[in-house]
Amino acid sequence: MNTIQNIKKIALIFFIVTGILHLGSSAFIANEIFLREAHILNKTMDIPFILTGLIYGFASLRIALTDPSKKHKVLDIILISVIIVVLVGLLIVNLLLPDLST
Repeated sequence: MNTIQNIKKIALIFFIVTGILHLGSSAFIANEIFLREAHILNKTMDIPFILTGLIYGFASLRIALTDPSKKHKVLDIILISVIIVVLVGLLIVNLLLPDLST
């Protein structure tokens, strides 16, 4: 269970950092400051922001739902599968759908 708690702590740090970068770049775009750099940062930070949020949320869920003395491989497989499906879905949306702003 200590490993899951460490994953949760690291995911929280990455979630905060990627969130600040993503939301900050959105503010730069809205104010038309450093537009080129802000667009690049905004488009590259959306997937890490969502994934770190999912990892943090599912690690919290895993800690809350399980007993530390028992093994929970089925729950782990389900949670990891959801993260992988969301990652593939985000990649498909980002790569295959056209950008409507250009």
